[in-house]
Amino acid sequence: MQEPRLVLVRHAQAGNPGDWDGPDRDRPLTAKGQVSAVRMAQALGALLPASVELLSSPYLRARQTAIPLAQALDVPVRHKKWLAPGQPAGLEVEALTRRLPENGGLVLVGHEPDLSLLAGCLLGVPGGRGPVRMGKGDACGLAGSLPGPMTLVWHLPRKILERLSEREAR
Repeated sequence: MQEPRLVLVRHAQAGNPGDWDGPDRDRPLTAKGQVSAVRMAQALGALLPASVELLSSPYLRARQTAIPLAQALDVPVRHKKWLAPGQPAGLEVEALTRRLPENGGLVLVGHEPDLSLLAGCLLGVPGGRGPVRMGKGDACGLAGSLPGPMTLVWHLPRKILERLSEREAR
């Protein structure tokens, strides 16, 4: 199996936007989401290249998902405005083309529908609509070079990542 060069991770379970009084950017993960983020990080640590850079949306729920991942990978988290919700996939592809290292990988923690649109764009699907739909806590690994098209190596739902972390713990 090819090693992914680019990994997209959707933030873990956050509180309901309708129940949140503050700005959306400050909406946190739920207690379940915090536990899930740790378990996802444990599983992803075993699936990623040895050398990675970790970028996250500046929104709280994405930052809270990225922190355990940074600890598992022993790398810092860099927050990027272009990973905030509602950014056009074209902007992300331009930024990614400049950031993707020749050796190692790049991990992005962000939001929907942006990550699914970005994945579709990178996979060369016209209009960006593609086979990848990112549920809360899902991750997908892409191989190849930018601007693409890249190849989907794996797409792992949150529940699978959590099960994988249980195996890693044994």
